[in-house]
Amino acid sequence: MAWKPISKTSKEWAIALSAYEKRSLLRFLLIYLGSIYAFICVLAWMFYTIEMKNLHENYALKMRSIASLISNKIVTAHMMEDATLSSCLTQKQPEQCFGLESAYQLGLFGEDGTALHVSFDEPVDFSQTFYHKDESFYYIDASTQGHLGIATLVLKYTHITSIINALRSQVLLYFLLSLGFATMLGYVLAKLFLKPIREHIETLDTFIKDSTHELNTPITAILMSIQTLKNVDEKKRKRIELSAKRIATLYANLSYMLLHDKQNEEKNEVDVKKLLCERIEYFTDLMASQHIDLSLHLEEKSLHVNEESLTKLIDNLLSNAIKYNRVHGKIHITLDAQKLSIQDSGIGIDASKLESITKRYKRANSDKGGFGIGLDIVNTICKTHGFRLAITSTQGKGSTFSLFF
Repeated sequence: MAWKPISKTSKEWAIALSAYEKRSLLRFLLIYLGSIYAFICVLAWMFYTIEMKNLHENYALKMRSIASLISNKIVTAHMMEDATLSSCLTQKQPEQCFGLESAYQLGLFGEDGTALHVSFDEPVDFSQTFYHKDESFYYIDASTQGHLGIATLVLKYTHITSIINALRSQVLLYFLLSLGFATMLGYVLAKLFLKPIREHIETLDTFIKDSTHELNTPITAILMSIQTLKNVDEKKRKRIELSAKRIATLYANLSYMLLHDKQNEEKNEVDVKKLLCERIEYFTDLMASQHIDLSLHLEEKSLHVNEESLTKLIDNLLSNAIKYNRVHGKIHITLDAQKLSIQDSGIGIDASKLESITKRYKRANSDKGGFGIGLDIVNTICKTHGFRLAITSTQGKGSTFSLFF
């Protein structure tokens, strides 16, 4: 079967990062952003801790000043024998008698800790001067020295919850702003880091596309000229034809990988059995050169796919089955309603390489040549059309590539 050259116009596509490049960029961003986020978390915790300490110190000073004023009033009332304060304490809440703000509550205790005039029910820890408990601040003052029978006064501030919540909101806001800034900075740094790499990739990609496009005409001329050769030894002519077909297959793969518009390809009903037989015929001479025994079990099957993509998929699977086979080896091809399976008796693939064998530029064996793009194309086509590719292999015995529709 004569080889049909692919004639397509190259489009000015933006160069997309390969999977490996994306993983490398992702690792960089994860390490950078992970480190920055951890640092910001530590700073946020330190800031919150320092602010809470300052809050405690500020309220301790404020409440000590208020407690000192209350103590002075008690001592003065006792020294002046003024019964007004004592009378007020028996009629009103103690904080009202001293003109305290509504956020404060006051407790007056005797020598043995007996509650004299107390406006709250919570127990008091007299071993501390200032402490924070149940979203309230407590300040204990013993400067009354028993005047009016009061040995200790306890000042309680109850509106601390709103202040702490405001502090937490402030810390969270700063934290989120810092994370946003760090993320944007990481993105900008990544763009700057990738810019020269992207430019070099674009230059190289343009060169490869142009070179691939220019190979079209000479390859077509060689294949057409082979058919018209006369007075040439048949064995030599076959060798030339096989070499030309290998070049044509490589060109077809490069052309498909670089020039084919995979996003907007046209799909139609394709007779898979018929197409498979045509591609087997194309590789007949190549199989004959290695004395490969081919067995077929083909059922009727049609798929709604892009015919060019399916052709490339079959070509690459057949090419690998031949290339990595043994002289006098075997290839068995099965086609049914669920799958296409190509089994060879070749060198096999090491188990450690099975997961990465479909990645671009990855090869299981370097002795057979190639660029490591064939199975990458197969894997890409499978993902595009929703096929599942399964590979089983035993090193030294062969491999089986199964395509589930």
